[in-house]
Amino acid sequence: MKKIFLLSFLLVSISIFSQVSVFEAKKTTDRAVVEKFIRDNPKHPAVPELQKRALSLKYAGTSVVAKPTITTMTENKIEKTSKVGTTAAKGQPSEQAKNTAAVLTSLFNNDPNKKEAIIQIVNKSACNLVVKISGKKFYNLTVPSNGQNYILVDKGNYNLTTSICDASYNQNKAITKDVIITLNAAKQ
Repeated sequence: MKKIFLLSFLLVSISIFSQVSVFEAKKTTDRAVVEKFIRDNPKHPAVPELQKRALSLKYAGTSVVAKPTITTMTENKIEKTSKVGTTAAKGQPSEQAKNTAAVLTSLFNNDPNKKEAIIQIVNKSACNLVVKISGKKFYNLTVPSNGQNYILVDKGNYNLTTSICDASYNQNKAITKDVIITLNAAKQ
């Protein structure tokens, strides 16, 4: 009986001493302490504030805003094109082949009154991206790490957003002609 009581007392003591108080979580500079409090107390009213604190501790001393390089596209700037394929059904062109054909047609169309423009995203980071392009229409463009991809959009104003290795990128851009946007990894 004494052994059970002693073992229970020991386990309760360990669990009490291993818990992090909200005061400790708010004052510490150790992200692990803040995350432990959040994990142990998910319904505590201070959790939203502490989640922000954990993120700020994660990126302390680093810049988390990605800086793009934007250049005007010309015919000779598209360096790599995707493989054009066909679907299994009756040798019809795949969606990717149709998109590639539309982009190439637009690229070689010198008409300044054309209604579409090409956005090429060059990803120089080590992370795969999904760029959300929202405006008149909505597009999602996947861009592999250290790679590039392009999309044909209607001309107009768009908001481009993505997360580059946990760094946020958000830009409003008036698309009036073909552009190349180069995204680099955030400076750390």
